[in-house]
Amino acid sequence: MRVLQKDGSSCDIPEEEILYFSNYKNTIFVHTKEGEFVLPTTLSDLFTAYEGKGFKRLDRSNVVNINNIEGYDSERKIVYFNHGEQFATVSESNEPRLKKYLSTLKKDSD
Repeated sequence: MRVLQKDGSSCDIPEEEILYFSNYKNTIFVHTKEGEFVLPTTLSDLFTAYEGKGFKRLDRSNVVNINNIEGYDSERKIVYFNHGEQFATVSESNEPRLKKYLSTLKKDSD
């Protein structure tokens, strides 16, 4: 995926390194373990493009790569990545679907 760095230059990042996309003040941010990048598009367009590749919309302000989720905090309603250093919010309406998905992952690894 081609993204913009903070200095305005562009770079390519592999899809598997994407933790999640977020939206803040009509700007789309791509979050990886290495940092945060800007993408000139909409969250809805990203979800449409990446839905079949393991990305799910967990809140109105994010689209998460569920393959990179390391854990879920049900009290804070967040999924976390990168040893808890990064996180994305989960809406109440998406919580049951996320829990079901995470439980199937746990069963597969047992």
